[in-house]
Amino acid sequence: MCNSCGNEFVKWSGQCPACHEWNTLVEVGNFTKLSKAKSRSARPAIYSVTPREAIKNDSGKSFNTNIVELDRVLGTGLTPGGVYLIAGQPGIGKSTLLTQLAITLNTPLLYICSEENVGQVATRINRLTTKDTRHINLLNTSSTEDILKATNSLKPELVIVDSIQSIATEGNPTTAGSPSQIRDCASLLIQTAKESNIPMIIVGHVTKEGTIAGPKLLEHMVDTVLDLTGDRQHELRLLRGIKNRFGPTDETGIFRMTNGGLEEIADPSKFLLEGRLKSTPGSVLALVMEGTRPMTAEIQALVVESAIPVPRRIAKGINTNRLQLICAILTKHLKLPLGTKDVFVNITGGLTVNEPGVDLAIALAIISSVKDKALPDSSICFGELGLLGEIRSVSFQEKRLKEAKKLGYKHIYNPSTHPHLKKIIKNK
Repeated sequence: MCNSCGNEFVKWSGQCPACHEWNTLVEVGNFTKLSKAKSRSARPAIYSVTPREAIKNDSGKSFNTNIVELDRVLGTGLTPGGVYLIAGQPGIGKSTLLTQLAITLNTPLLYICSEENVGQVATRINRLTTKDTRHINLLNTSSTEDILKATNSLKPELVIVDSIQSIATEGNPTTAGSPSQIRDCASLLIQTAKESNIPMIIVGHVTKEGTIAGPKLLEHMVDTVLDLTGDRQHELRLLRGIKNRFGPTDETGIFRMTNGGLEEIADPSKFLLEGRLKSTPGSVLALVMEGTRPMTAEIQALVVESAIPVPRRIAKGINTNRLQLICAILTKHLKLPLGTKDVFVNITGGLTVNEPGVDLAIALAIISSVKDKALPDSSICFGELGLLGEIRSVSFQEKRLKEAKKLGYKHIYNPSTHPHLKKIIKNK
């Protein structure tokens, strides 16, 4: 059997013929899976069809998690029988968030401790709260069969498995964490969740590239995939929905990491702008979208003479290729002398922005730093830059304008007021 893809072969080979990985084939002596012919003959061909009117309307009714930002991402809360996969970098706060969820839900639940022992999880619970937490049942096991037995015996309102990479099933002889183990364990957990109508949250690891570890099939098998991101050097944490069969995938939950766990941020703009210096060259405010929620972020730029033959373009919080493109646009259409200068751009607060609506703010911050002239205090901007220097429309434009006016900004640079960069510079 291949440890990488889970395919079976009759003889050993240095390279797996299926996934082409090297040294992943291991000999399996007592493989407990039945052959296809035997399994077909042993299972009678019995099926039942349930009429739509016979299904109870409350059988799939969701319930809130009592964490507002988490409910915002889930859309409808936790759905009975739903399987949720939450992934993120090590130490980003996955276990902390799920522990807080277990505390806030005042209903019986089962917490599987496969990476940590019961004492470590209990210590974290005691650190986060002083309330009565007798409704949390802790199970220290790495056996999928033990998890299924405990679920069927206790009948909890929620099952949390931390994590899928550290459990194994007896039906698969490969080591825990291998793609075939992850696939088989997930299949058994999902089947139990659907049959018992109990929601289940599974923690997943990520690779060094940032993708969820294990086979891609895992993301297809579950109902919802959540991604917890953030810079470990900053407090900001963002929870995004990558896939959601029960709700939206365009919402973002915003938290801050504190000594008392993950704290919800009701006003992200105030948090991101804390400590900002006003009337400073190179500082520009931008309206960015996190899901369907507009947020005010500060874009900082620093342009200095380069001491090396090839000037540097260093960005934090945005894509470096995007910064190079914006510098080329400014050089071409505004004749800005950036060919011999280093350009540094940063989004404060540890925020990472991938949407094109921040292009205009980056350009204005660079121009402000080069000219050593600050924009008005009551100014904010949003817009995408085209290769010809035009400022193009972005999504949720009306919502951004409404938010900017609500916050009291008098100078709003956007595609409807300034169709080209040259017009902004001319007005300045």
